[in-house]
Amino acid sequence: MKPEKLELDEQSLKDIMSEMTIVVDKGHQFMEAQKQEMEKKDRIIAEKNKQIEQQMAAFNESVKNIRVTAPPPDLSVVTNAMKSGLAEINQTIDKGPKPIHRSLKINLFPETNAREYYRMVYGKFFRWGLIFTVVIYLGSFVNKSIDAYQAHQYNEDGNNCIKAWNNIYNHSGPLVQKRMSKTLEDASK
Repeated sequence: MKPEKLELDEQSLKDIMSEMTIVVDKGHQFMEAQKQEMEKKDRIIAEKNKQIEQQMAAFNESVKNIRVTAPPPDLSVVTNAMKSGLAEINQTIDKGPKPIHRSLKINLFPETNAREYYRMVYGKFFRWGLIFTVVIYLGSFVNKSIDAYQAHQYNEDGNNCIKAWNNIYNHSGPLVQKRMSKTLEDASK
């Protein structure tokens, strides 16, 4: 695709140029307004800085004039506390040592709040004991049920064999019946 040349007439060119100058003029006016606002803000900031410097100078002067004097220490309270403490220590020493009683105790529960510990431990003990007993009983019951089922299956299989034996015996000839009888007698010995 070839670029096409666009021909502008003189009137169109004048219109475009006039619009561009209007836009540029508006841009200059906006920039000038912004410049004036910035200068105004700079003046306000400069004034505030001067006020802050004056206040800091006044504060520094007032700090220089402050004098702090500590009252003389009153150690009578401390000395009285030390004297009473020493008097108590001397009384304790004068009384002599207390005899030491040694005893061997085995405590399952602490001496304080024992009721709560008994309730918690024995409550859990009985609960778990009951659960353990039920589980063992159910295990025994399931084991006996399995044994009974196996015996029933064994008897049922045996009954089927006996029925099959009798069926063959009834439907066979005398020679086969004689041999079957002999085999049965040998098996029962």
